[in-house]
Amino acid sequence: MKSNFAVATLFIVGSWLQSGCTKTPEWTLFYYPDADAAPTIPLQVDDIHGYYDTLEQCQRKAQGMKRLSGSSVSHLGLGGYQCGQLCELDDASRLSCKTLSQ
Repeated sequence: MKSNFAVATLFIVGSWLQSGCTKTPEWTLFYYPDADAAPTIPLQVDDIHGYYDTLEQCQRKAQGMKRLSGSSVSHLGLGGYQCGQLCELDDASRLSCKTLSQ
C-alpha cells in the first residue's frame, strides 16, 4: 500500500514539474541599440534580446535597455525595439511573428 502511494505521488509531482517546464514564452524582444525606432528590414535572429511571458514584460525590458543606452551616450532614449508575439522560423529560415508591438 505504501509503494502504491509513493508511485502515485511521484507520478503527480513528475507530471506537475514537467508541465511547468514545457511552457514557452509568448513574446520575443527585438532590440536595436543604434536606432531611434525599429527598422523596416526583416526580423533578424541577432536582434533578439530575450523572451517574455507577457507583452508588458517585454516592453518594460526594452524601456530599461533604452534608459541604459541613453545614460552612456549623449542621445537620451536611443534604441528602438519591437516585441513579437509567437515568433518562429518559417520553412525558408525567415523569422515571422503573429503580431509586432512597441
